[in-house]
Parts: sequence; C-alpha cells; structure tokens
Amino acid sequence: MSVQGDISKLENMPQLNTQLVSRLFKFSPIGVYIIRKRRFKYVNPEFSRITGYSFEELKGLRPGELIHPHHRQEVREKAIAMLKGRRERPFIDMIVSRSGEIRYILESVCPVIFEGKDAILGFFLDNTEEELVKEQLKKSEEKFQKAFHASPDWVVITTLDDGIYLEVNHAFLEATGYREEEVIGKSSVELGIWVDPHERDELHDILRKCGKICNAEVRFRIKSGKILDMLWSAHVIEYDGKKCLIAVSRDISDMKKAAEERMLREKLQGVLEMAGATCHEMNQPLQNIMFIVDELVSQYPHDPNCKELKAQVRRITDITHKLEHITTYSTKEYVRGVKIIDIDRASSYCRLDS
Repeated sequence: MSVQGDISKLENMPQLNTQLVSRLFKFSPIGVYIIRKRRFKYVNPEFSRITGYSFEELKGLRPGELIHPHHRQEVREKAIAMLKGRRERPFIDMIVSRSGEIRYILESVCPVIFEGKDAILGFFLDNTEEELVKEQLKKSEEKFQKAFHASPDWVVITTLDDGIYLEVNHAFLEATGYREEEVIGKSSVELGIWVDPHERDELHDILRKCGKICNAEVRFRIKSGKILDMLWSAHVIEYDGKKCLIAVSRDISDMKKAAEERMLREKLQGVLEMAGATCHEMNQPLQNIMFIVDELVSQYPHDPNCKELKAQVRRITDITHKLEHITTYSTKEYVRGVKIIDIDRASSYCRLDS
C-alpha cells in the first residue's frame, strides 16, 4: 500500500528531512493521521488497515464518523483535553471499521503545523485483542462473584501459609455468625475456626504437595462455640500474585448425626432380633424344665428351695416372653457408662436415651 496524502510540508520537525519522516510514517506499526478543519489530510497504511478505509474514502468522512456513536462525546472531550495539554496519557477509543467490526483503539493527539496551517497529528494503536481479553476477564470475574456468593456451601479464599481470609461468601457469614469485617484480614487460627489446629496443619501440608484436597471430614467451630462436622475441599490457586487456596465446606452435622442414629438403631435391632431368635429356641427347654420343677414341687410342697426354683424359672420365662415381643425399646445405664435395653420400659414408641 502506498503512502496516501502529502506530508512533505510537515514543518514541526525541521531537523528531519521529509524523506525520513515519510518513511517513518509509511512503515510505522502504529496508525498515523493528520486532520485539518475536521477532514483527513493524511493517513498512513496502518491507519487504513485498522479502519478498512482507503485515503480516498476517508477524505469524504469526518473523523467523528469513525467513532462508535456511544463514545463520540467522551472521545471528543479527551482529545480536546490532550490538545490543550490537560491530559498526557493515551485514551481508549471505540471505532467502527468499514466492515462494521468494532475495534478498540489506543489513541493520542497533538497540535502540529501542516502546510503552514494548524492541524492535528494523531497516533492510532489497535488494542482490540487486549481490550477483548479484559472484557472476558471482567465477565469471568462477574460470573465467579455471582457463583461465589450464591453457593449454599461455605466458600472462602485464604492465603496458603498463614490462612488469612481474603474473601468469604454469604453462606459462610450466615452459618458462622461472623460479620465480614470480623473475618477479612484475620486468620483461621485467630478465629479458632479449626477445632484441631494439628488437623489444619496436616491438610495444608498435603495441599502444598498435591495442590488439592477433596471431601476431607473436619470439624469447625463457629462464633457461638458450636462445633460442626464439615466436608472440606480445597485447591491451591494464584490470587493477587500470592499462593492462596479456595476452599469449599459443606455442613454434614445433621447428616452425620442421622447416620449415627440409624447405625445405632440397626445395631440394636440386630441385637433384638438375635434375642428373639434365642428366646424362641429356649422356649422348649424351659417348658421341660418347668414340667420337672412342677413335679418336684408336687412331691415336696413345703420345700422352700423347690418353690424358689419354680419362681426363678417363671421369671426366666417372663423375660424371654418380653424379649420375643419387643418391637420398640429404650436404654438405661448399666455400669461404667455402658447402656443396656430396658426391658421393663419397652413401650409403643422407640426412644434412644442419651
């Protein structure tokens, strides 16, 4: 593509010959343009490549027509501020190319003398890829924040080494009873979250070696002092340039308690079933023993030993009868904290005394 327009009369660079200036602009990887009286007087090949317009087409356009309608006023104000020396940093511009594509431009302008008259020299750097990456990162960050705070599980981000909280979600605050300002900047050790600090140290050692932990059963202490059983998973991540971890915790206290009670009921039910089977097998020998005892009592009606023997056999028979028909039960203390089934308190409902 040949250089469009005439820059042989650029007078603001008297120390450079016009051939050198022409080559600099022609082969520059940055778009260059000159505007006078709101019309393009010169554009280099890179400017044409970025916009998709040839110099001949641009001569018929006002510079503002390239700018996206939503950005025109903002760009105009920034350009005027730069021309008047109130702004030094380049500004981001959004233009619409000839094909209708949106391009993000990093732009700078300055006043010059062109062909003996006041003009504007502009530099035009295509920054579309970088801006699109920023937009994607921003969208990803927004999605992450929504998922982070919407999760019903506890989600926290802490530093890896000292466990200082950097981010906590709503579920964490609601469950623990802490306010955000009480947590952020504090460590889990300071708050006493971990019931067993040694457990924390062991898990963090695993994280340093493996980078992740899934579904470790841990115990956490909330602000009220209540201890919860939790399922804890964590991954090591880079966050603000630091080695951190993102951890997800799920409260399994109720589920664990229910499972323990179910196991206890199943265990006791198994014992009752075995007792029932044993009683059933004992019935025949007990009947034979009772027959023999009755014979002894009839022969020795005044013998206290025979009477006592008959009473104890009846007692055993009553116990086996009760065991055979127990469907609900409660427990009572026996010795040294051991619990046994309270046969005499068997009732129409099931109760496990604690």
